[in-house]
Amino acid sequence: MSEPAKKSSPADPMSIVTPPVRLAFPALFEPKPVAKGNATLKYQAALLLPPSFDLKVLYECVKAAMLDKWGKIVKIAARNNPIKLCDEKELDGYEPGWHFLNVKSNFAPTVVDEKRQEIIDPERIFAGCWVRAALNAFAWDHTQGGQGVSFGLNAIQLVRKDTRLDGRKGATDLFDEIAVEDDSAPGKAKGAADDAAELFG
Repeated sequence: MSEPAKKSSPADPMSIVTPPVRLAFPALFEPKPVAKGNATLKYQAALLLPPSFDLKVLYECVKAAMLDKWGKIVKIAARNNPIKLCDEKELDGYEPGWHFLNVKSNFAPTVVDEKRQEIIDPERIFAGCWVRAALNAFAWDHTQGGQGVSFGLNAIQLVRKDTRLDGRKGATDLFDEIAVEDDSAPGKAKGAADDAAELFG
């Protein structure tokens, strides 16, 4: 049985902490454009939700955000639903039957490891890792985009690593081990510094 999502604060029905979800397109340490051709920079990520994820808790946050913004539940256009089917995308990790959630923030989210120690090295957490995310839902009105609800990203906790989704390989996968020679061993060939000293005054 999968770990359920939970409210991050009973007093805030718009905020939750997710169970483990898979991370995609992370920009957790440096902001990136929110869309192609859009100069607005935000910290962001896509969260891939497996079929076992109980979406009901997310929809409860959506309703709470609507009540907070408009004082009532509003039916919004399907394109403005923040919870989307992965079937709509042909991307690595976007599996049939899964959902995804794009989350953003104007501020750098706190990123911690399994022991709640802060992660400062971006290489430690990458697309494909499983994480827990602290999120908050908020409703919005746009002149051209109509009405909608989005989820803001507050913090990320690394749960475990998995196969990378971005195709990159880590240094341990790229290089073989090198046998380290003892510089003090007798009969060792001269190094470049020795040659320089011999050739130039």
